Amino acid sequence: MPSSSRKSARISLAAILTLLTGCAVTGLLFVAVSALEYSKMELSYQQRGHMRAAAIRRGMDDTLELVTILNGLFKSVGVVDREQFASFTRPLLERYPFVQAFNFHRVLDDAGARGYEATMQARFPGYQLHDANNQPLAARAQHVIVDYLEPLEGNEAAFGLDVASLPVMARAIGEAVDSGQARTTPLLRLAQERAQQQGFVMMMPVYRAGADLGTVAQRRAAWIGNTSAVIRSADLVQKILLAADLLDDSELMLQVYIGDDMRPANLVYARGQTSDEAPAPRSLQRWLAFDYREPYVRTFSAAGKSWHVQVTPLPRPFLPHHIGSLSTLLGGLLFSLLTAAFVNSLARRSIRVQRLVDERTHALKLSNEQLADDIAARKRTEEALQESEHRFRRLLALSSDWYWEQDEQFRFTNITGGFFDKGKQDPQLFLGKTRWDADPALWDNRQGREHKALLAAHLPFSNLEYSLVGLDGQTHWFNTSGEPVFDRTGQFRGYRGTGTEITERKLAEQRIQHIAHHDVLTGLPNRVLLQDRLHQAVAFANRSGKPLWVLLIDLDRFKFVNDSMGHKAGDQLLKTVAVRLQDSVRTSDTVARLSGDEFVAILTEYPEQALSVDVTQRIMRAVTQPVMLEGKEFFVTCSIGVAVYGADGTSAQRLIEHADIAMYRAKKLGRNNTQFYEPTMNEEARERLRIESALRSALERQEFVLHYQPQVDVQSGRVVGMEALLRWQHPELGMVAPHRFIGLAEETGLIVQIGAWVMRTACAQARMWLDAGYGPLRIAVNLSPRQFSEPQLVASIAEVLRETGLPPACLDIELTEGLFMHDVTQAVSLLHKLKLLGVALSIDDFGTGYSSFSYLRHFPIDVLKIDRSFISDIHEGDEAAIVVSIIALAHNLKLRVIAEGVETATQLDYLRRHGCDEIQGYYFSPALPVADFEVLLSQGRSLQPALA
Repeated sequence: MPSSSRKSARISLAAILTLLTGCAVTGLLFVAVSALEYSKMELSYQQRGHMRAAAIRRGMDDTLELVTILNGLFKSVGVVDREQFASFTRPLLERYPFVQAFNFHRVLDDAGARGYEATMQARFPGYQLHDANNQPLAARAQHVIVDYLEPLEGNEAAFGLDVASLPVMARAIGEAVDSGQARTTPLLRLAQERAQQQGFVMMMPVYRAGADLGTVAQRRAAWIGNTSAVIRSADLVQKILLAADLLDDSELMLQVYIGDDMRPANLVYARGQTSDEAPAPRSLQRWLAFDYREPYVRTFSAAGKSWHVQVTPLPRPFLPHHIGSLSTLLGGLLFSLLTAAFVNSLARRSIRVQRLVDERTHALKLSNEQLADDIAARKRTEEALQESEHRFRRLLALSSDWYWEQDEQFRFTNITGGFFDKGKQDPQLFLGKTRWDADPALWDNRQGREHKALLAAHLPFSNLEYSLVGLDGQTHWFNTSGEPVFDRTGQFRGYRGTGTEITERKLAEQRIQHIAHHDVLTGLPNRVLLQDRLHQAVAFANRSGKPLWVLLIDLDRFKFVNDSMGHKAGDQLLKTVAVRLQDSVRTSDTVARLSGDEFVAILTEYPEQALSVDVTQRIMRAVTQPVMLEGKEFFVTCSIGVAVYGADGTSAQRLIEHADIAMYRAKKLGRNNTQFYEPTMNEEARERLRIESALRSALERQEFVLHYQPQVDVQSGRVVGMEALLRWQHPELGMVAPHRFIGLAEETGLIVQIGAWVMRTACAQARMWLDAGYGPLRIAVNLSPRQFSEPQLVASIAEVLRETGLPPACLDIELTEGLFMHDVTQAVSLLHKLKLLGVALSIDDFGTGYSSFSYLRHFPIDVLKIDRSFISDIHEGDEAAIVVSIIALAHNLKLRVIAEGVETATQLDYLRRHGCDEIQGYYFSPALPVADFEVLLSQGRSLQPALA
């Protein structure tokens, strides 16, 4: 009995806990449903309130539209007469009964108002202008009179009223005039209304036609009156709600206010019962509250006034709004009682379940024994699967694209789809056939025979590479590996393996091979491939006995393009020249890029095609075609050196060296020509190397000196300047003539450093002679083409002038015509920068270049120097005429003329007679060292002056 009582007590406790839990959950659900009921009511009231507020706002917009339409009549027609006003407003009054009247207010000054009153009395006997108190008008600067009034009947009290006498009207009128927009008055009692109903006036200003209304002052000056509508406020709201079918709602109280706040004085309209009860608290207590009072308020602006719409719920019946919460409460309590009873029944069944558990435990032991036997069998199965998986993994390790199998005759019995999808192959060409059946020629070689031997020996193979043409017409590469298959008795059953498609890898290898043997910029063969092609060409020449030509092609003045246009333009030029070179030779010939702007062409003679100099001319013509670089047209020439191989045993490298020597010979002879290698050129090349080697250290060893040749005024005979001429005093070679090293210095770039030394030394010496009292002599210094292209040229000359203290007017910079013919625009800019320093500019060797005389108008040149070649032949008619023309041209352009190389009195006399300004040459003095030139200056040596 005690044990049975404890079980009953436990079961009862479970049922009680279940009941308590159910009641708690029921309470929570009841509160949640109650909150949803009140949220639904709130949403319903807010929606109904929003509908009424939106309807009233639309009604106010329509009312404002009435005033706008009436005002538009005056804007489009002008000030209409009284009959037109009545005709226009009559249908509006019939359609909108809440409009008490439409008005036109006329603006008059005091004198105009008195005259207007007299005019109106003739038409309307007893007419009188009056103020808000119905008193005659008092004197005022401005009156706003109700002139047109429709309908007049019933509104007689407002006819002739000065609305400016009403403060609220005056403020509204002022706001409307200043803003140019419609404005509304506050609530007021209408002058024509005998009852207590209030209303408001909505008005818009009328301005003089064509007036400028940009500012407030301009709008006030152009104002001539107002159009207005007198609205009965309560009727207006009533009609709006009635039209929207929102008038009858017994659960709502509607209140409409106009103004800044919702005080009783601003109340326009009210409908529904009022109540002063406070809203119910937002808690469980409000479920019991019969009066739900949480108002909805909406505020909007119309015609300059704020409107407030307040919708307040009225008391409502309780039960219809709380069916859900009551149902939840009653249902939850009932469900809790039933659940407690069910739990109680479950507790009673637990004893019976315990007995069943004991019985099932015994049966489970028997099942475990049987399961152990099943697990042992499963382990044996798993071991077999692992062994199978190991074999499969070995096959997959061979490849990752596809799997294949062959029978004893090496015919394919199975190939997975990857081979046909990636390799674009036809399955009918492989299934049931051997690998070499698809393409017999592919395996008829050393690799194919070795592969067949491996298969015959039943040996494994790996990384077998071969190619096939796919269905897409492209060549595909494959890599395959395989191993033989034997049965349990050791009998050979065929092969199995995997394969992969390696086309991308093979193409990448080919691209790498191409890059390794070709120039990246031009795509031409590089040095490595050039040597291979040259050795093949030499071998062919030895076998055939036909000559072989090696051409070394170097672009003239390529550095000028790089320096002036930039490396991008230089690269474009190289690519263009590479294409032209390939097009100008045969497809069997080789064109390679050696380095920089140097190219090599290998031309082989065939029995039906003999080599001739025409091929070099064809190459030069192709290169000299104009090139467009950055929108500018450039002309580039080339110098070609040719080495001929005639099976005499000359090595390939020596051929290129011989062609290089011949090319430098072409450069030396003025560029843009072709030279064939001759053995005597070796000596010249060695001489060039010896001079170049010594030249690089000459500046450091102070082996350069300057000699000065005087420049003499032809008329006065006085020395007015001198030209600085460079000399090289070599300890072993002696005095090296300028023509032997100046060109080499230009090519190697050493001329930039040498030229800077000449500029600084000459300016310093001229300053010393100036300080010694020899007068302001001009010093002329030549600029080389390489110096002219230096970006810091102007700054370096300015620095020399500053350091030496030489006046800029004493420096004469001499330039040859070829310096600025390649890029005239850039040359003009640079010459003007030099002129800003204050120095003089001369054109040396004038007449020997390629420039047009018209360019002289654009260049800021001060001096023309006539080349000595014209002076030496001055006794001949043509040369003399050229000299006279140059002198006349220079003088017409306001330039000085200096004649170079004057050696005889006859030449001097001719130049003097034709107006040449200055001369220099052996007739007066050769170029002298510093000491000798100082003696000449100290002696005051001069020419015999011209006879008057």
